[in-house]
Amino acid sequence: MQNNINMLIKSYYDNLTGTSKDIADYLLENPQTSSALTITDLAKKTNSSISSISRFAKKLGFNNFQELKINLLTSTTTKRETNNLFQEINPDDTLKEMAKKVFTSNVSALNATIDTLSQNQLQAAVQIITSKNSIAFFGLGASAIVALDGYHKFLRSDKTPLFANDFHMQLMMATTLKPDTCAVVISHSGENRDALKLAQKLREKDIKTIGITSYGNSSLTKLADLTLLSISEETNYQDEALHAIIAQISLIDTLFVLTAMKDDKQTTDIFQEIRETINDTRLNK
Repeated sequence: MQNNINMLIKSYYDNLTGTSKDIADYLLENPQTSSALTITDLAKKTNSSISSISRFAKKLGFNNFQELKINLLTSTTTKRETNNLFQEINPDDTLKEMAKKVFTSNVSALNATIDTLSQNQLQAAVQIITSKNSIAFFGLGASAIVALDGYHKFLRSDKTPLFANDFHMQLMMATTLKPDTCAVVISHSGENRDALKLAQKLREKDIKTIGITSYGNSSLTKLADLTLLSISEETNYQDEALHAIIAQISLIDTLFVLTAMKDDKQTTDIFQEIRETINDTRLNK
């Protein structure tokens, strides 16, 4: 499931408390040692209990500690190959070297994100979307770029996509959605006050909601019916939110493709009709 386990732990870290944070600290500081410990040994090292370790593993999306341990081992054995994935850009780098580091960091965000996705998560997300006639996208600031991309993509589907660029318009939209609509709420931090207000309104309206965020234990994850994580790291010239946008757009791509595959014939017809319409706008046909 997860070769970038350090980044996964970091995505939950800010919202961990007490024993869970102690366990996270130990795993982050001692990845190689941790991969060789039994659950009893780890409980002793972190002054916690076996049940606390099990709950921590499940909080990260693993079925049990053994699965977490296997992924810790995989992560440590590949560390030498991956420890420079999110590379810092130096003033002495050539322009080509800088460009390469930007691309490498973006690719790393994509790889880390796909590692967090499970078959069950994808099935659940597709089930939510395919069971509804419309899909509404919500996002503010940079997240609005991702929401707009979702709207643009799903114009090619048999679902009616909805999007508004203004917060108050999004709030009005959330208030008036019908039961045959699902929603996707994007927030990098999962703690943006206005984004949470939208998610809360959707919950009050009993609208099935998919949350996309970089923080697995954020407030958004508690309001959404299902959460997809975008994993990223900050470098000296790129905020982690910039890496996250690339990963979030790819998550939207994934949702669109998987949904389209469920009704391939109808989607193909829509694609063809849109292609013909767009072709009519070009000068050199």
